[in-house]
Amino acid sequence: MKIKALYISGRQTVMVVLLEFLLIWIGLPVLVFSLLGWKVSGWVIFLGFIGSLILAFVVCVKTYGLVMSFAKEKYGTLSFENDCIEYQIGKRKGKIDLKKPHDVKICSGSSGLGKPSAQIDFRQTGLIIHLYKAMRNEVLDVFSDPYFVEELSVLPEEGLWGFELLADDSEQKKFFFTMLESLWKNREKNTYFQSYAHYPWYQKPNPAFEYIKVIKTDSMTIEEKEFIDTLLTKFVDKFDDSYVRTTPDYLVGWAYKSLKSTWTGMPDYYCIMPIGHVSVEVSLPMPDWKPFIIGQLVIETLHSLGGSSRPYGPPLQDRRYLYIRGHDEHGKTLEMAFDWYELTHPLYEESQRFVRFVNRISIPH
Repeated sequence: MKIKALYISGRQTVMVVLLEFLLIWIGLPVLVFSLLGWKVSGWVIFLGFIGSLILAFVVCVKTYGLVMSFAKEKYGTLSFENDCIEYQIGKRKGKIDLKKPHDVKICSGSSGLGKPSAQIDFRQTGLIIHLYKAMRNEVLDVFSDPYFVEELSVLPEEGLWGFELLADDSEQKKFFFTMLESLWKNREKNTYFQSYAHYPWYQKPNPAFEYIKVIKTDSMTIEEKEFIDTLLTKFVDKFDDSYVRTTPDYLVGWAYKSLKSTWTGMPDYYCIMPIGHVSVEVSLPMPDWKPFIIGQLVIETLHSLGGSSRPYGPPLQDRRYLYIRGHDEHGKTLEMAFDWYELTHPLYEESQRFVRFVNRISIPH
């Protein structure tokens, strides 16, 4: 089976836009401050970069349509036979044998703009195949694991490269679903699926209570200690350095509030949160202002006292948090925040699976 399809280039949808963004965000203030000899305070430099960041967003949004018009001027070919996918885009060729180990992610639902779509992402090669106007229930009829198939399916017009197939085209739709059938048949060879499968997705949570229980370490009872010790042996995630982990029935969080807990490694509190009665949400990156402001004040003070050339202070860094919401035994709403994994962390994908597992009751089937 062989088809010809429109291919949206990543050079235009990603690289050109990224270059344009960086030139405005970083290049423009660097040019201005260089012309001024960098004889400005750290606060002015900081505000300059904030302003250029906003300008970069505005310009990239306004010019994205023009960039996409250049990106759509290429076609490629796809063929599928005996569980093997072959593709050609210009001089670039490739082959993926689904009977051998592969790394594939599947999405189906709405795009960022709310349009129905599906995509198959062959992560080991960077090949992405989209099916525009695909319905999630049709995809799940073939690849029948709703927890594995993610709901957000970003389209090329929203910034993701790849082949763009149309569900209105019977040949292209048949090609896409034939690949799905093969992926379902060979899912045990999919390393991305195996990383997902270590969670007990279809085991119904059965916690003994429905409220968030906060246990103070110094005063916990023998029964509470035995309960916590049991939970510590039942974690199903792959974390080893997180402040919150999960069992099939509970989230367990560690709260370190005192210097003593930091020195001893023993938390001040254990937070036991029943799955099915709490929701989790990852925050957007949030500036960690405290060390930045303290660092700038210390440097300004040392500079004024010593009269030496002014060094640069600590950079402003972002942090992400995992928010867990539920209620206490009296019905009062509780929200807890734990440090969470950045996009660049090796366990970032595991952290996404963790959140999906805890919130899985709300995932559409």
